Amino acid sequence: MTTNTDKVDTIIGPGSLIKGDLHSRGTLRIDGNVEGNIRSDSTVIIGEKGMVKANVTAALVVIGGTVHGNVHGREKVEVLSTGRMYGDVTTAASKFVVAEGVIFEGRCTMNQGDGAKQPQQQQQGQRLPRPSEDKHEVSPAAKGEKN
Repeated sequence: MTTNTDKVDTIIGPGSLIKGDLHSRGTLRIDGNVEGNIRSDSTVIIGEKGMVKANVTAALVVIGGTVHGNVHGREKVEVLSTGRMYGDVTTAASKFVVAEGVIFEGRCTMNQGDGAKQPQQQQQGQRLPRPSEDKHEVSPAAKGEKN
């Protein structure tokens, strides 16, 4: 999936400050400051100079600036090398892209689809070894050490 930044429906320009909840049906680009909640039916792009103090929900979220809040990308979340993310990310499995040099402080939850592998079930009656059973301790006498 590539981000089509040529087709932007709404732009919040540099120097702008928006306080409140935003909802966009199309692509929203933020190069200014937004405080509140952001929701888009399509894409939210936070430019390099964008500063967001909000929870962001969209199909695709691209972060090139700073976000203080939780991000939910229904399809994908991408943090560019200039991005700073302070909050939790929720997205589809294997659709969280983080470039080298990113600052990310938070947790990431990747939802598994129907095709994702399920953990193998332990067969009834089968006992898994305990970690202590795998280790063999060697006494000091066996190592040749003197007391």
